[in-house]
Amino acid sequence: MHSPSSRPRNRLRWIAATLGAILVATLLPGFTSTATAAPSPGTWYAIVNGHSGLAVDIEARSTANGALAVLWNRTGATNQQFRFVDAGGGYHRIEARHSGQVVEVSAKSTANGADVVQWPSNGGTNQQWQLNEQADGSYEIVNRNSGKALDNWEGATAPGSRVSQYDRNGAAVQRWRLVPVGSAQAGDGSVTDPNLQYYGRWAADGSWRTMGWAGGYVEAAFTGSSIGVRLRNSIDMYYSVDGAPEQWRRNVSGNVTIASGLSGGTHTVRIGFRERAGSYTGDPAFGGFVLASGGSTTSIARPANFVEFIGDSITVGQPNGNRPFTAYPYLVGEALGAGHTQVAQGGACLVSTADGCYGMMDWFRRSSAWVDRDDWNFSTYRATAVVINLGTNDVGHGVSTVEFNRNYVVLLERVRQAYPNAEIFAMGVFRNRYVTETRNAVQTRVDAGDSRVHFVDTSGWVDPATDTSDNVHPTDAGHQKIAGLLTPIIDRYL
Repeated sequence: MHSPSSRPRNRLRWIAATLGAILVATLLPGFTSTATAAPSPGTWYAIVNGHSGLAVDIEARSTANGALAVLWNRTGATNQQFRFVDAGGGYHRIEARHSGQVVEVSAKSTANGADVVQWPSNGGTNQQWQLNEQADGSYEIVNRNSGKALDNWEGATAPGSRVSQYDRNGAAVQRWRLVPVGSAQAGDGSVTDPNLQYYGRWAADGSWRTMGWAGGYVEAAFTGSSIGVRLRNSIDMYYSVDGAPEQWRRNVSGNVTIASGLSGGTHTVRIGFRERAGSYTGDPAFGGFVLASGGSTTSIARPANFVEFIGDSITVGQPNGNRPFTAYPYLVGEALGAGHTQVAQGGACLVSTADGCYGMMDWFRRSSAWVDRDDWNFSTYRATAVVINLGTNDVGHGVSTVEFNRNYVVLLERVRQAYPNAEIFAMGVFRNRYVTETRNAVQTRVDAGDSRVHFVDTSGWVDPATDTSDNVHPTDAGHQKIAGLLTPIIDRYL
């Protein structure tokens, strides 16, 4: 069980709570205190917060007793689907579809800020909720035991933020839209449109979103006869419409139409950029999709799994011109039906060295290769698998086998901290460098009790004479060969 958070709420929220008894009844517009009929019995709903637009989510798809309810981008997954079961007396149990457990206030707490979790149904009043419909069609959801409302703690807008209970105040943080699963809400294609799905490390930059590292992409479903993209400055952009093979628009900027004359109905689009690296300084900035007149975006589900690949130029797919979508990480992710991205940089090492090699054990914690601090928020998305391919370059920077082994253990520990439930795969590099040290690092973590770390023996996977262009970097055919061997290994664990 978790104790209520001790973080202070902001002053306006404190005032609202203090005056709640008066304001709720008389001053807050649209606030209704009368319980109304439940949503349709048997219908599964996403519970979407009126302030943040994020949905209630059972953290990490856990089926464990006491797993936290948090707020997350809508994915369509079953850990974001709930139904309302009549508990009598105008109250309901809120049942999570993926686990069959119900939503409760932890430990029957009556404190502001108490955790909201899932737990097997036991008839307790802390598992019973009253739904009070508001003038705007949203609901206030009140716990029977505490009399407090389901609340977006501290008005957060970041994925992974807490769901709690708090004194009733009628504010948007306590208003919840019940969206039947499968129903669509029209979006405008802007960078903040909740229907857009971002894959990889995208950072906010004013009205733009910039792609860090390699292999990031954005997907959307949309209606209308055309689709375009807003770009800031020149960039090489690839795209796919309705699942067609990826195509390039090289050195484009501004508003770029990528498809027109489309038929009626709903279409899908994916766009991504060439990575900013080395001498290539294109601007990987996304300003949203440009929709046809009368067109809109609609919800599109994210896959259940997300694979993050950490590595060097081989993982990027350099120097091949059609990377990332011809590189083995992209091919593996697609073959698995998973989301995917590459946190990788040409010339990268495992260990940060005095002569300036990017040490991915450190840079892994950053949003891109051009920031100077550990700024990435790992709650932005949750990898279910992480694949590491490092060790090709450390030899040239004087990293000893002892140092490599020690720091590989550190990287594995950091990945585990970032993604507590991920399967982690440490590949022996194709040039057979530090293979023993990599295997031993994995064994160290297994001996420490981490059963979800695996060594991948790649001996014989790559023939330098036939599968590479320069005895190091795989050709497109070489990447396909690697993907064919790696995919079933990962698939066994997902």
